[in-house]
Amino acid sequence: MSDHESVRHLLALSAAGLLDAGEERLVREHARQCARCAAKLDDYAALAAGLSALPCPLPLADLLRRTNSLVAAEVDRRQGAVFAGAAAIFACAFILLIGQTLRILLGDSAALAWLLWAVISSVLGTASALVLASRRRLERSIV
Repeated sequence: MSDHESVRHLLALSAAGLLDAGEERLVREHARQCARCAAKLDDYAALAAGLSALPCPLPLADLLRRTNSLVAAEVDRRQGAVFAGAAAIFACAFILLIGQTLRILLGDSAALAWLLWAVISSVLGTASALVLASRRRLERSIV
């Protein structure tokens, strides 16, 4: 692609002020030497000025409300995921700490029973959480 062709594709972006300094300099230098590109750049600049003078329509209240609720739900989901991760790490550390304490105080059989109970209840709790999360996702998709 020639220099003229590459600059021609940048003219509208230059008029809208969307180029970085290097590209803007390339367009301006080329426009000083090429009358066709300079005229096209002036046309695009007039168009950009006309578009920026138009009033900006306000979004519909319902669209704004739905968008805000979706953004809030996403923030809530992310905070819940962080909290769940932290709780899972704490639970694992707690289970291992209690297991080690029981092994030291009462022997290996008590520690093994504790770890077995902890693993089974954790698996059942995880399964319950997954079922509730899938039902919640299904309820949100219906609305």
